[in-house]
Amino acid sequence: MRVRSRVVGVLLGLAAAVVALWIPFWWWAPAGSPTAFALLPLTPAVAVVAAVVAVLALVLRRWGAGVVAVVAALALAAVVVPRAVPYGDPMIRPGPTSAAEVVATVNLQFGRADPAAVVAMVRERRVGVLGLQEVTPAAERRLDEAGLGAELPFRASMARDGAGGTTLVARHPLAPSGLSLRPGVFSQVAARVLTPAAPVDVVVAHPAAPVFRDDPEGWAREITDLPGPSGLDGPPRLIVGDLNATLDHRPLRELLAGHWTDSARELGDALRGTWPTDRAVPPFAAIDHVLVSGPVTPVDLATSHVPATDHAALVVTVLVSRSDRGVTPGA
Repeated sequence: MRVRSRVVGVLLGLAAAVVALWIPFWWWAPAGSPTAFALLPLTPAVAVVAAVVAVLALVLRRWGAGVVAVVAALALAAVVVPRAVPYGDPMIRPGPTSAAEVVATVNLQFGRADPAAVVAMVRERRVGVLGLQEVTPAAERRLDEAGLGAELPFRASMARDGAGGTTLVARHPLAPSGLSLRPGVFSQVAARVLTPAAPVDVVVAHPAAPVFRDDPEGWAREITDLPGPSGLDGPPRLIVGDLNATLDHRPLRELLAGHWTDSARELGDALRGTWPTDRAVPPFAAIDHVLVSGPVTPVDLATSHVPATDHAALVVTVLVSRSDRGVTPGA
């Protein structure tokens, strides 16, 4: 019994130390570390483990481990729990001063995603703005054969073979946005979508993950180099796409500190994973995003399964404030 008790004590002490060390790891993990990149999306799970360790340690009267685990659990809860708490007004609805627009993003995984499923999602959800990543020329042809062009006839495309292609398709006409995009491993697309309510600047982004590139630090640079949020007098501005980052990755946290709003976080749905959808475990990493700034408000969020890709489609309804005045590109 004594040996078993000692073993339990040691295991609880080690577990408490791990969950406690996760806090500085979450805060200071090097952005260019592939190991940190892969581990940080597990933070919500670690928060649950910290709570379990705290309860077990206190029940078994392992006071040292219990105190450490309780402090860790509270700190991690402060990070994770707000993601399930809506910040926006649940009663906000379209009216005379705003109009609803449905925005979606989906990674096609080397262009292999089922085109009929993508088009069905667009029709069922009444998507008006769609960002696509990992778009190949062949995938674009298959999507059009399935009817995407008939649903969303306006397009800004940088499709290419492999994983680097990116495309923006819309129900409304497109115009130049004037936004400057810095080159990255994968292509990015920006355009001004002339929605009935107001022009909306949209960037479709896909920063390459550090585990798949020669310069791991470049992933963080590609995120922080994305265009800044809209000014007070500017048009609504969106960044949509597979950012290869969750709210636990420091580059995305720093980007959001610059007055971008993550739609999932605003709606209290930021614990909903979008990757991977092709494995036995449920999707746990929320790496697909719709970021908003300026006179635009997210009001609803859903995910949609798309066969033959490892990402769920992320579908966000936003309210675009009506504007009766013109807005100059890049404002």
